[in-house]
Amino acid sequence: MKIIDVDINDIKLEEVKNLHLCLGYFDGLHLGHQKIINEALKNGVTGVMTFDNPPNFALGKNIVNCCLTSLYDKSVLLEDMGVKHLYILRMSKKLLDTPRDVFVEKVLKAINPAAIYVGDDYRFGKDAKGTPNYLSNFFEVHSMPLLQCKNRKISSRYIKDLISEGKVEQVSEYLGRNYSLVGLVVEGKGNGKKIGFPTANLDLDYPYVLPKIGVYMGYVKVLSSTYKAIMCISTHPTVMELNKPLVEVHLLYYKGDLYGREIEVEFVSFMRDVIKFDSIEDLQEQLKIDREIAKDTLKNL
Repeated sequence: MKIIDVDINDIKLEEVKNLHLCLGYFDGLHLGHQKIINEALKNGVTGVMTFDNPPNFALGKNIVNCCLTSLYDKSVLLEDMGVKHLYILRMSKKLLDTPRDVFVEKVLKAINPAAIYVGDDYRFGKDAKGTPNYLSNFFEVHSMPLLQCKNRKISSRYIKDLISEGKVEQVSEYLGRNYSLVGLVVEGKGNGKKIGFPTANLDLDYPYVLPKIGVYMGYVKVLSSTYKAIMCISTHPTVMELNKPLVEVHLLYYKGDLYGREIEVEFVSFMRDVIKFDSIEDLQEQLKIDREIAKDTLKNL
């Protein structure tokens, strides 16, 4: 997949023959987004134009716990789908203030796509005045109705709400895959190792939406291998109370040092709430139970 950087301050774009271009932020690349992209894939060489960061980054607003997928996550998923060209718009205040006609003239006409694919709710340009109908004045436009699941519109906002509520089992119905996040394993306090359950502490690569505080089961991908795992979003109430939750994972059957490795953590289901135990021994007994449940419940991959 070819990646093309698009800077509104210095636009250098080339026309691609028979390019079928999908427009959107596509946070999460959920089933609704996939429907748009798959429609383009049916018809020719497919490109996707998205942003490097959400608009809040450029507006200086709160950027904690706000995203489903990083740009890297999206690039991997898009390449797996068969997308050949990924156009990355640098998010900035100037980009947000660019009028719709200027965006069409400077960016879209420079690429000159054979057709454009968007969702019915797609908007662009200053004050979000650009619409699919407006684009149809210049290009062949395929405006796709929003996909529904269980009589509800599939949206990134709703998926974020489910994750924040710890309902990770339901999320897969809207994403078409389990929710996952990527981070670097960093050195922690070593409390897990001291009680016989070593954990990998994650320094997240992006401001991902975190599941609510609790214990989950799922998988961890390390290089080309996948391991069953228990994930804990916690403030360590039994051992050492923290000011903000950490993401820790305990890999079943893994032996070795994970420090400095980037891993992908995939949430399958919620197991239980985090509680303060009366003793370290009680915590250890519960962790043994959690490990057995995860071992027996999760499928071998």
